[in-house]
Amino acid sequence: MVSNNNNIFCVSNPARMLDALYELIKNSGVDFSDALVFLPSRRAVRAAEKMFVARAGHAVILPKLVALGEGVDTDEIPEYDNTFSTSERVVLLAKLLAADANIGNISTALQIARDFVRCADYMENEGVDAASIDWESLIDEKYAEHFRSKAKLLDILTRVLPSMANGRPTDVAVRNADVRAWIDEVAKYPCVIVCGSTASVPATADLMVAVANLAQGKIILPGKIDGRIADFELDTNPYNSEYKFLSRIGVVPSDVHVLDFGASNIDFLNYAFGNDTAPYVGNNDLSNCHLVECDTERDEAFAVAEICRRATHDNKTVMVITPDAAGNQRIAAALEKYSLDADFSGAKSGATIPAARAVLNLLDSWIDTGHGGFDMCYTRANFNLFDAVANIVSDYIDFMKPEFEIESADSGLVWCAIKKLSDCLARYDIKLSCADARAFIADAVATISVRSVPNENAKIVVLGTIESRMQTADVVILTGLNDGMFPSTGYENAWLPRRIAEQIGLPSPERKVSLMAGDFINMSCGADVYWLRAENSGGVKTLESRFISRVVARGGRFDLDVGRDILKTIRDADKVPYQPLDSSAPNPPSDWSDVYVTELEKLIHNPYAFYVAHILRLRPRDDWWVGADARVFGNLVHDVIEHARDFSPAAIIHEMDRAARDVLHTSDTDAMLFQFWHKRFVDIAKLVNDNAALLMKSVPEIGGKCVIAGRTIRARADRVWDGGVMDIKTGGVPTESQLRAGTMPQLPLEAYMLSSGGFNISTTDASQTPKMVFMQLRNFNTKMVWYDEADVSGMMRAAIDKVTDLVNMYSVGNAPYEYHDTGDKKYKMYDALARVDD
Repeated sequence: MVSNNNNIFCVSNPARMLDALYELIKNSGVDFSDALVFLPSRRAVRAAEKMFVARAGHAVILPKLVALGEGVDTDEIPEYDNTFSTSERVVLLAKLLAADANIGNISTALQIARDFVRCADYMENEGVDAASIDWESLIDEKYAEHFRSKAKLLDILTRVLPSMANGRPTDVAVRNADVRAWIDEVAKYPCVIVCGSTASVPATADLMVAVANLAQGKIILPGKIDGRIADFELDTNPYNSEYKFLSRIGVVPSDVHVLDFGASNIDFLNYAFGNDTAPYVGNNDLSNCHLVECDTERDEAFAVAEICRRATHDNKTVMVITPDAAGNQRIAAALEKYSLDADFSGAKSGATIPAARAVLNLLDSWIDTGHGGFDMCYTRANFNLFDAVANIVSDYIDFMKPEFEIESADSGLVWCAIKKLSDCLARYDIKLSCADARAFIADAVATISVRSVPNENAKIVVLGTIESRMQTADVVILTGLNDGMFPSTGYENAWLPRRIAEQIGLPSPERKVSLMAGDFINMSCGADVYWLRAENSGGVKTLESRFISRVVARGGRFDLDVGRDILKTIRDADKVPYQPLDSSAPNPPSDWSDVYVTELEKLIHNPYAFYVAHILRLRPRDDWWVGADARVFGNLVHDVIEHARDFSPAAIIHEMDRAARDVLHTSDTDAMLFQFWHKRFVDIAKLVNDNAALLMKSVPEIGGKCVIAGRTIRARADRVWDGGVMDIKTGGVPTESQLRAGTMPQLPLEAYMLSSGGFNISTTDASQTPKMVFMQLRNFNTKMVWYDEADVSGMMRAAIDKVTDLVNMYSVGNAPYEYHDTGDKKYKMYDALARVDD
């Protein structure tokens, strides 16, 4: 199909592609709100939204902005509803492959299944109909035995798997169909632009062809395609994909219009990445680019932090581009050392989530020791893996490391992944051993992408190479510029010889080098660009990126002096003269203000925490992006019991479920969390009903006070009645030894208030010698813990003595509020202020 519309553009300065997009729509004569714009990614869409508002200078109705999802690996495509999902195909294939005597067990089969599904998705994404190929004839005796063995599996699996889909499409097919569906819609818009796409994905290329053939369609290609056709035809050339697209629509590179948005390095970089042997006659000045060659990867990370420090000091924005997750973590640690705030909203692997690590670590220990915990929980759950994991978490959470919050948003992602896996296992009647379960859970959580909420206020953003496309900043830092990292190697298909992959129409693994070359030259056109690399990695010498080598070999004149100064600065920072840290405890004037019994626990166990909470009146702020947690659960349970009038199990469960639904939302994460909570509500409701008579005669949430050693002590008791006090705990309760020692004085002091008339209720002689009871609503351990009059008398005396000692020490004696490390996280919320790690 040939485009005669003269509507293919590029930009003289690729760093200003968003400006070009704005001007192209503005000059089209079409209202912004009527335009349709396709961009490579969701992050590019966000950048465009900000740009349109900033350029307009006021509120504006935006064009319709659509993210094409370019550059996403096939195994990162989200699972859609009503598809033959990736999870299901992997589980089904693992079962089929495990029947092969050469494979033998389902854990081994799982690895092969995951690799095959990735291969199948890759072929489908590239438009290869794997089911129509005679693999055994194609991969014949000329090839190695392992390729021929895989060919037999390919022949079977590419035919069997689609037949078991029951007409459902794969996730890849749905994603590509969503992109191609726009082909029938674009003609309805008066202005349609595809901006920043390389046309490297077939579905996107098809859409771009349709747009190019519209009278109102326009394409803005990344970079500035200019050079020799022979170079463009090379798989590693930065314009290889664009050239193929232009050839498809009958446009030669010289017909691409250059939109003038100022000078840049692009002409020299095009020459550097081509193979023309003639000397370059243009401007080879790359003084905007600074090469920083660090000794180690640690130095590289701190060089990034130093560049960011200087830039933000000058009120500049910074974009850091890192090609690997490990580099991302090193940079995060270095920025934290510099106290620099950054946006790290790129995805992390679900394997890093504490809940996932804790489950896998526990299963590992059981496998090593032969512990039967998994089999017991799995059998009790009728071989439902999700219910088994729920049982494991309920029964063994105290033995699981690292610690995690069941209710956290990240944990919810883990429960969702395990639920999907469990449903697939049940569908195909697969039962697992402990080792098999460990393998399947590890595989499932590895597919999770954890994304934090974008930090829109940060001047520093850290992105991967794909996310960085069409992003701009005052300062751009390219890191990891070593061969094998930037550029990294492309997808090597373990199922197919390279010659066969090329024969059936799959792109070369070098395509990734081509795309990253495009990223490098486009980003290097920024106003202030840093190229960073580490000369050593893990004690091994590295090889500089071929991108830098090309610039050097072609005579590019870039800056080295700034890099030397940065390295000197970070090395000098390691030579800080010794300064003893003033770690003395705070010692404010004597405090005689009223104090609540709950705060006294802080004073006993960690005086510094009491100082921050009670003296300074500081409170940790809630994180708006964190979902329901253990505190929310506790407040919910307390509130329902406080306001209950009907204590029957059905009524209590109904009210707690209703309250939970009000707190939780409709996501899969919250749905999983609701299942955990509901199981607890059932146990709680039974105990509440068993003690309904006591609850009905008691007064809920009542304030009280007493005076000890001249200081007023206040409380807000959960339940009080004539003759006793109750504390409701959704976690564990204090031990008897703690109560007798006076180190957990809350309930004994409430009992003392009752005995001394401190609560505004009618009392008799029964309240002179009160009882105490804890209603323990701990998961899988709900019970009433009673203490009789004799026990309570001693516990009250111990609590009074403890408070007297505290008043004499801090209010009378003006002792400093020292930091005590108890290991209990409820007393550690102010550790950052105490600088305990310094």
